Amino acid sequence: MKWLRKILPGNSGRTEKEAVSSLYKSILGRARNPDVFGELGFIDTLDGRTGALAIYAGLVTTRLSGISATGRVLSSRLTDRIFDDIDAGLREMGVGDASIARKVRTIGERFVGLGIAVNEAFLTSDPKTSIQDILERNQLTGVTGTGNAARDIVEARRILDAQSDESLLSGELDWQP
Repeated sequence: MKWLRKILPGNSGRTEKEAVSSLYKSILGRARNPDVFGELGFIDTLDGRTGALAIYAGLVTTRLSGISATGRVLSSRLTDRIFDDIDAGLREMGVGDASIARKVRTIGERFVGLGIAVNEAFLTSDPKTSIQDILERNQLTGVTGTGNAARDIVEARRILDAQSDESLLSGELDWQP
């Protein structure tokens, strides 16, 4: 049956799981970009790392959800994958079973809030300034890195918007301009 998926129009032959994995890898690459970390942008802490991941993932999941029902399913699967990874990371750090649910819920609430706030910032007349306010308010960047991180988020959104629906649904996400 895999051979049939490969020849159908708009399908790169990837399974949903492969598409989610590919999108997640692309998001992680963007969220961990050394050009927007440390003094240049996001603080290199658990909050900074999960904040960056939340913002870039929020851009992608919102875009996927706006494509179609298939995009909404893929968005949901991608979010599940991200939180499975966060859960595993916390366990590796030694967070015990008794407090893991509370920590994941706290991260989840912040994750969703940041994703919504950044997407709403693009509805303002000056998205970059709105994003800088979000980054500062949530203490995700060092003082000198806020502008650089905001510029990167705006650029990431521009690049994401230029991607075809079909490529995103098949898991292809190229952050290069």
